[in-house]
Amino acid sequence: MSDKFLFFDAFASQPRPAAAQILEPGADEEGRQLRAVLADAKSTDLSLSAIRDEVAGRLWMLTPKAFRYFLPAFLNAGLAEYQSLDGFVAELVTAFTEPLLDDVHQALGRVAEIPPDMSLSPEIFALLKQQQVEWYELGGPQARFASWTEGLSASEGAAILAFLVAIRDGHDEDFPFGEPQIAIDRYWARFLKS
Repeated sequence: MSDKFLFFDAFASQPRPAAAQILEPGADEEGRQLRAVLADAKSTDLSLSAIRDEVAGRLWMLTPKAFRYFLPAFLNAGLAEYQSLDGFVAELVTAFTEPLLDDVHQALGRVAEIPPDMSLSPEIFALLKQQQVEWYELGGPQARFASWTEGLSASEGAAILAFLVAIRDGHDEDFPFGEPQIAIDRYWARFLKS
């Protein structure tokens, strides 16, 4: 069975969202074009250009219902057209990674290592650090992850695991911190067939 059939078969029971169910509240103005594109598309027909030009960088705007409905198209295109969608694939890997507070500290640590002439001012960096830690402590990242993952069927979880394994095995050089494996270890390994 090809990856395409694995992905689309696994998520076949996901209902198509109505146009009003595609975007999270607050994403309406910035996401107007994204809503228009997705409202007129079936998951099976979503084009590479629509993913690259409209969805990439905007996953956060999608409701859990829209995310799950279009996910097989994202997974299939991410593998089939990796070179065109490498940034989007990294966005998916991040979306599939159960968040920990340590992630915030590690990311901020990497920002702190940027040479002073290229980095944020100490005041801006302190504000960024405060905002990111507060956002995590208020449950934002965990709530988003849970909304996208809770209630997944065994076949849906296995399809996401297969995607992460394929990205890890085929493009590990693009993930210097082992991000696909981290996502697998934290959550998706539970979908390994026994």
